[in-house]
Amino acid sequence: MSNTAAISNRPDHLPDFNCPPLNEVTLGVQFAQPKGYQQIYAGEVWNLYRKDYPLVEEQAPLEPTFETFGLSAPSGQIKFVTGASHDRFWFLQTEGDELIQFQNDRLLHNWRKVGDRSNPYPRFEYMIAKYRNELEQLQTYMIGLASDALAINQCEVSYINHIIVENDDELKASRWFRFISFGDTEVDDFKAGFREIVRDEAGKPQGRLIGEAVSGRNQSGQRVFVFTLTVRGAPKEPKIESALEFLSRGRELIVKRFAELTSDYAHTKWERCK
Repeated sequence: MSNTAAISNRPDHLPDFNCPPLNEVTLGVQFAQPKGYQQIYAGEVWNLYRKDYPLVEEQAPLEPTFETFGLSAPSGQIKFVTGASHDRFWFLQTEGDELIQFQNDRLLHNWRKVGDRSNPYPRFEYMIAKYRNELEQLQTYMIGLASDALAINQCEVSYINHIIVENDDELKASRWFRFISFGDTEVDDFKAGFREIVRDEAGKPQGRLIGEAVSGRNQSGQRVFVFTLTVRGAPKEPKIESALEFLSRGRELIVKRFAELTSDYAHTKWERCK
């Protein structure tokens, strides 16, 4: 799918900005470790994507994470670690702005700002079309090992925004966020977060929208507010199509809440056009 086609397929009812502060987007699923898979096969998985992602890096593994309801857990999540540890691999494009993350129970697709930060966001519709193909390629490979499709148990979509502060007046969190205000108090730094339950059509908890705003500095030393919105939860069925539906709904929730939680001043700076 071309970027032009992706933009034309974007839902008309969603807020939109000409110059959003978006720094990174992640689409991902977690699944039960496929039968027959061992880490020695990781090179074969890379070969599925190697033409478009010719670079590889090894990273520490991500622990399995589940959004749970009705249980007492301080973080709102339960993490399970069983069996041998598996590495996480990054398969990167030459430019580094898109990458696939793979480990024995995860496949994620990331887009991110790189270099001088001028590379444009290719839009969600473009990303999820690529991600669908990547998931289907992985599933075909895993079926070849043990005749089992991916059993997807969690999905996650994240938007990470870097709001660059250009003057002292913009250091006030209330300049950017409707839900943060310190009045006349001058704060040196801050971290604010929230979690909202995401419900299915029947009103049952299906996942959570998780928000975090934190002050800091970027790699260039500029003052920034990092505003992250994530939707994580279980698909209706443990299948690719159901997972993609969850990710699409999560993206809509994130885009709407981003517009609701940021200020009119911010919308002017980011050239809100819808």
